[in-house]
Amino acid sequence: MLRHTTYQSIYNNDFIETASSGLKTAERFQAIQAMFSRRLLFKLLLTAVIIIAGCTGMVRVFAGSPHDEIPMEQVVVSQGDTLWGIAVEYKPKDMDTRAFIRVIKETNHLKTSGIEAGDVLSLPLY
Repeated sequence: MLRHTTYQSIYNNDFIETASSGLKTAERFQAIQAMFSRRLLFKLLLTAVIIIAGCTGMVRVFAGSPHDEIPMEQVVVSQGDTLWGIAVEYKPKDMDTRAFIRVIKETNHLKTSGIEAGDVLSLPLY
């Protein structure tokens, strides 16, 4: 049989008054002020991190501009030359031939792989 209980309802104002009566008004004010200062510090720190991350991304975006010129080599197409043959001869060693052909076509505004003797192709040098 239960004779004594220490249960207090959290919905009862007496419980809130009893819990807070242990703290003096100045101590409560300091506790609230510390809580708000921690929140403010966290918000300022988070804002600084976001700004720094954003600025770093902006620097990366503007680091390379479309005005940067890639050195080009001019090649005159001879009789019997193909884009594949030219690409194999001039591409970097570690680059796929098909990728270099795409670069040649984009650089020279070619819609097809057809080239003729006497055409002048600009090949980017990597």
